[in-house]
Amino acid sequence: MNDLSALLLRPIDLVSEPPFDLGSGMVHPASLEVVWPDGGCKLEPRVMQVLVALNRRRGSPLSREDLSRLCWEGRVVGDDALVRCIVKLRKVFQRDPAVEIGSIPKVGYRLRLLPVAAAAASSTPTPTPLLRPSWRSPRWILAGAAVAIAALGVGAFVVMQPPGALATEAARPLTSEPGVETHPALSPDGRMIAYAGGAGYGTQRDIFLRGVADGTPIRLTNTPEDEMAPAWSPDGRSIAFVRRVTDAPCEILVAPVPQGEPRVVGRCALEAMTRLAWTRDGELLLSDRPTRNAVRRIRALNPETGRMRDVTSPPSDSLGDSDPVVTHRGDRLVFRRAFSYGVGDVYIANVSGSGQRALTSDGWKAVGYAFTADDRSLVFSTRRGGDAGLWSVNVDRPGEPVRLSSGLLDFGRLSADEHGLLVVEAGDYRSNLFAWRAGAAPVALTDGNTSDWDPDLSSMGQLVFISDQTGESEVWVKRAEGAPTRLTDLKASNAFSPRWSPDGRSIAFVAARDGRTDVYRINADGSGLRRVTSDGAARGDLAWDGNGNLVVPTFRGAVWQVERIDPQGRILVVPNTTGVQIIKSAGARGLYAVKGDDNRLWRLGANGALPASPLIRVSHDTVWAPTSIGVYHLAGVPGGETVLRLTTWSGATRDVQSLGTVGLRHSLAVSPTQDIVAARVVRDETDLRAIRLARR
Repeated sequence: MNDLSALLLRPIDLVSEPPFDLGSGMVHPASLEVVWPDGGCKLEPRVMQVLVALNRRRGSPLSREDLSRLCWEGRVVGDDALVRCIVKLRKVFQRDPAVEIGSIPKVGYRLRLLPVAAAAASSTPTPTPLLRPSWRSPRWILAGAAVAIAALGVGAFVVMQPPGALATEAARPLTSEPGVETHPALSPDGRMIAYAGGAGYGTQRDIFLRGVADGTPIRLTNTPEDEMAPAWSPDGRSIAFVRRVTDAPCEILVAPVPQGEPRVVGRCALEAMTRLAWTRDGELLLSDRPTRNAVRRIRALNPETGRMRDVTSPPSDSLGDSDPVVTHRGDRLVFRRAFSYGVGDVYIANVSGSGQRALTSDGWKAVGYAFTADDRSLVFSTRRGGDAGLWSVNVDRPGEPVRLSSGLLDFGRLSADEHGLLVVEAGDYRSNLFAWRAGAAPVALTDGNTSDWDPDLSSMGQLVFISDQTGESEVWVKRAEGAPTRLTDLKASNAFSPRWSPDGRSIAFVAARDGRTDVYRINADGSGLRRVTSDGAARGDLAWDGNGNLVVPTFRGAVWQVERIDPQGRILVVPNTTGVQIIKSAGARGLYAVKGDDNRLWRLGANGALPASPLIRVSHDTVWAPTSIGVYHLAGVPGGETVLRLTTWSGATRDVQSLGTVGLRHSLAVSPTQDIVAARVVRDETDLRAIRLARR
C-alpha cells in the first residue's frame, strides 16, 4: 500500500479533517456543517464521516467494507446503517444538482460532481402524462397539483430482471415531516394519498391527506386516539380507517372525502388493530378472530349493516391470516398467513375466499405488499436473508421471488395505483439498551446504528440480547465493560427470548429458520450451538426452571400449552397450562405466566398454572418482569414517555421512575440489585417515498 492509499483508508477523525468545497457549498467536518450561499445545515457525526470518506475518493467508488473501516472503526455493521447515511446525504444534497451520490451494484458508493449543464438537465423534472380526468377526483386537492418533482430521494434502483420483467425506474420522497408517516393508501385515480402521521414511537397518529404532486398535508382526523390503516373506497369518495381503543378491540370508521364527520361502522371482535381493504361490493375486509378460541382470519364487514362474515378459513395449526389487499380489478385478494412469530407466507385467493394458494413458501415475512397496475405481479417488502428491499412474484405462475431493488432500506407497508406508481414506507428505527438505577441517570449499554432488544441478565451480571446489526436477528452478549460480541450466525427470519441458564454457562433462545421455529441452546462463549427441538412448532417466550429444565409455551393442535424440556432433550407437556403464551422467571420465587386472552398473572408449578396471589393483572400491550419483590411493568403515558411501575407481592402499586421513550413491546430485564435494563428508542423516523414501476 502506497502513502496515498494509506491516507485514503485512514479512519476518519472529524476534528482533524479540513473543510472542502463540494458543488456550490462548503463542507466543514469539524463543526458538522454544510454551508451554501443561501443557508446551511448540520449533519450527524456518522453521516459526516461517510461524506468525508466519499469525498476522499471523489469520482471513484468506495466499497462498503472500506466505508465500514473508515467510519465505524472496522466494526461489523449492518448494511442498513450505511444505507441510512447515504439516504440522508442524498436528501441534504437535493438542493445542489451538481452533487451526485450514486450506488454501484455489488461494489459500493461513489461521490462525483456533474458538469453544470448535465446537472441542470438532470434536475429538470420529466413531464408526467396527465391522468384521465375523473368526476370522482375531489377538486379541492387538484387546484395546486402542478409543482416541480423533487430530486431522487433514495437513489437509483438497480434492475435485476431480464427484459420484459417488472422494473423500478425512479424514486422520490413524498413526505419528510419529523416523526412517522405510515400506512400509505393511494386513491383509485392515483392523485391523492392518505396516511397515518404522528410524532413517533408510542404516540397517537391521525389520518392525513395530500396530493401526490402537492406537498401540503391536510388533516382528516384529530382525536386523542391512535388512528391508522386508511383505505379508499372504490369510488374515491370515502376513506375507512382503524381506531385503536385502550383495553378494547379496535373500531372501524368511514369518513367522507374531502370533509365530513367520521362514523363508526363496525368493531373488531377481539383484535386491537388490523389493515383494511374495500371490495367492489362495498364491503370492508379486515383481520380478526370471531371467538377467543379461533385463529385470526380475513373477515368482511358490511359498513351499512355492521354484519360480519368469514372470508378465509386458516388451518387450526397456524396463527392465522392478516393484512388483506385487493387487486385493482377487485376479483382477488392477498393476505399473510402466519405459522409462528416471524414466520409467514403470502397467499392469494378469490375475493370470496375460495381458491387459496401460496405465493411464497420460504417463511420470510412480507411486511407490506401491493399489486402492480396490471394485477399480474405482487410487489412486496421483506428482509429475505437479511437483504431488505423490494421483491416481486408473478401471481399466476408463482416461482422464486425476484428482487426489484438493490437498496437495503427498511421498506415497510406499500400501496400502488393503476398507473404504475408505488408508495412505500422507508423507516429509520433504532433502539439501544440502557440500564436504569433508582436515582441515577440512564447508562447506555449499546450504541449501534441498528436495533438491540430483548435483554436478559445472568446471575453474574452478563447481558444477552437480540440485535440486527448484521441484517438478521442474532444473539449477542456483552460482558462487563467490553464491546458486544455476536454469538450466532443463523440468518434466521426471527430470533427472540434469549435467556441465561441458572448457572450462567449457556443461553437458550427461540429462532425461526427455513419456515420452522425451534428452541436452540449455545454455550456462553459461543461454542456448542445445537437445536434442542426439531418439530418446527410455533413457540412463545421461554424460561429456565430451578432444575435446569427449559419451559416453553408451544402451539399444537390449535392450542397453546407449556412443554418442559429436560437436559436430555425429552419433552413433557405440563398439565393445566392451556392458553399460556409467555413465561418469565422470578428467580428463587419461581415461574410466572400470562395467557393469550387473560390478563391475570399465573404461578406456574409442576402441576400447572394457578392464579397468582394476590391477584395481579398484566397488560398485553406492555412488558413485565417478575422479581423477588414484585412485578415490574413498563406503562405508557401521553407523549410517548414510559414509566417503570412496580406491583409488590402484597398488591401495592407505585411508579418507580420515568424511563423516557422505551419500546414497550420489548423485553425487560431486572438484576438481583433491581437495576433495570430495557430497549430505549433512540430514533423513529418513517417517510413515504414514491417509486415508478414499469415493465420492460
